[in-house]
Amino acid sequence: MRARRKDEKGAILLLSTFVALGALLMAGLVFDLGQLRIDRRVNKGVTDVAARAGIARLAFGPWAGVCKAREFLLGNAKLFSSFDPGSETWSNVAVPPTVKVSSPCPAVASAPDAVPCSPNTPSTWAKLQATAGGGRYTVMIQAGYVLPDPAYPADANMGDTGAAEMGSCDNLAVVLTERETPAFAQVGGAGPKLVRVRSVGRLNATETLDFVAALQLLERTKCDVLQTGGANTRVIAQPYNAYPGTIQIDSIGDGSCPSPILNAQATTGGPSVLACSTNSTLPDCRPGVGTRPSRIGIYAINFNKAANIVSSAYPSTYGDTKAVPSPRTGRKYTDRRYRANIAALDASVKAIMASSNHLPPGCTAVDASKHCTGNGITWLVLERGNGAGADCNNLATFFSVSGRLTAQNIWFDCDLNVTTQLILTAADAYIVVTGTLAVNNVFTITDPRKLYVGGTESGNKVGIDLTGSASTFTVNAGGASTCSGRTGAGHSNRLVVGKGSFKAGSGSTIRLCQTTIYLASGYDKVPNADGVYPCPAGQSCDTYSGTISVSSGSFVDLSAPNEITGRLPEANELLTTNPFEDLGFWTEAGGNTNSLTGGAATSVRGVYFLPNADAFNLAGGGSLPIDLSAQFVATSMKVTGGATVNLVPNPEDSIPVTIYTTLLVR
Repeated sequence: MRARRKDEKGAILLLSTFVALGALLMAGLVFDLGQLRIDRRVNKGVTDVAARAGIARLAFGPWAGVCKAREFLLGNAKLFSSFDPGSETWSNVAVPPTVKVSSPCPAVASAPDAVPCSPNTPSTWAKLQATAGGGRYTVMIQAGYVLPDPAYPADANMGDTGAAEMGSCDNLAVVLTERETPAFAQVGGAGPKLVRVRSVGRLNATETLDFVAALQLLERTKCDVLQTGGANTRVIAQPYNAYPGTIQIDSIGDGSCPSPILNAQATTGGPSVLACSTNSTLPDCRPGVGTRPSRIGIYAINFNKAANIVSSAYPSTYGDTKAVPSPRTGRKYTDRRYRANIAALDASVKAIMASSNHLPPGCTAVDASKHCTGNGITWLVLERGNGAGADCNNLATFFSVSGRLTAQNIWFDCDLNVTTQLILTAADAYIVVTGTLAVNNVFTITDPRKLYVGGTESGNKVGIDLTGSASTFTVNAGGASTCSGRTGAGHSNRLVVGKGSFKAGSGSTIRLCQTTIYLASGYDKVPNADGVYPCPAGQSCDTYSGTISVSSGSFVDLSAPNEITGRLPEANELLTTNPFEDLGFWTEAGGNTNSLTGGAATSVRGVYFLPNADAFNLAGGGSLPIDLSAQFVATSMKVTGGATVNLVPNPEDSIPVTIYTTLLVR
């Protein structure tokens, strides 16, 4: 064998060194890449926790969500528990952003944001940027976050960007970027690597028939939101078949609150306020089929409040449930279903009543037969006048003429006082009273589609007045003796009082079937957006005239339009064919003069919306129980009168309370 040359030994040593160095660099690179993957996984777990915590608070506002996410991020991050001094920047997401001079986070989360998140409005969104670990970590937390985010190309193909109506207010993002210096690979010239992770949470609003509030009370700050008064007065949210009883209260109790938010006095017959579950065993509850728990949701329980602020001193007030934390519901869910349609109705009736010649729109003169035609509609017209022979002052004589009682469209150009029996029998009738309507005898409109009363805001400010025991006002009952017998499609009616109140005295009878009652308070009082309180800042709706007052001893039978049975109406139906399905009553009037006093003969069905009534007074007529298949929405409510009021709304004819679930979408 030929011997190696002596000058090859150095080359072999050099080659061996390069091989060893390459292996070492490869091992270092593998180690560093493994460490980057570990860091990414650990950091993603931290941002997931922070995002979940943040979206759990997002219902209370964007800053509430950001502050809670910050708290959890600092409590769970691996290598830091505080941010670098002076590095925190708080701002909105406008272009350019407005920067806050200090942290908006309270020491204890005890209140909602002063400014809620507005859809598609970055100036109301919240953003925190900061560094930690001497600049090693960069943090961004943002509530009000648009998906897809152009900074993440993969977003474009992922979909799931959030609810369109929320306008990104339902998204919260936590982004953590770590500058990782390679432990070994830097020997080969590799520089620092950035490990960026992002978690995006979604506040998912869910409507469920499990939570249809028999009472939805919108007061935001005060106490005494739900009161019972008087010996043995009780209010019970009963289950409806398989659905539980529910009460919802929006107040945080941060006003002047020497009393509880739910202020229910003790009674000898048991608790004075109950929400009954479907499987309740309490003797006052009517069990249904199923095991769903009842719910008394009180917004204030989300925060640190004294015990007397959120509950009654009477220990059994809540029946078979306890009050639970709840998001603030507000009026927006009712608004979303009906507000635009009510506003359109308001504008339409205002225009109809604005006729300068006191005649129906399009009419120029009344012929000898008391008819005129305008805008394609032929009207029977009762002209105004002051003498004994004036049409409205001599109803019996006027309607003794053949065919007039069956006229489809009738225009009463007067303050109408029905002192003799008047029964209008036309199908699909359209009735207008330009002034006030007083009923002191029997007044029946068998099958109307529209009944408009102008009313007055001078003097007594009354639109409709039933003053005596002979007063019987029956609308849209067809041939049925009660509103429960008035069923089927094609029979919904709208009753509008342009100015003034709706009053019914003791002994009167009111039977308004498949009818939406709208009290306009002089028109233009409906908010121009969903969820907006209608009165200007610093003012109230207490001066609005569209109040309802039904006195004790009256017979009350009210039912909302219910042409769609077995389900809730769909959006296209509300937009076209059934604009007021399930809506029994709407007024923007405030104050404490709205009241409904009933007895065992009282029957009320549908949604009754009095968002500014403070309080809406619901009273029994004695010891007999009253069953109301109705959902009441008001600022606050006071129940008196010594009776047990059972509230049993049908979830398929009501507005579900929206509850929230949280989920991670990125």
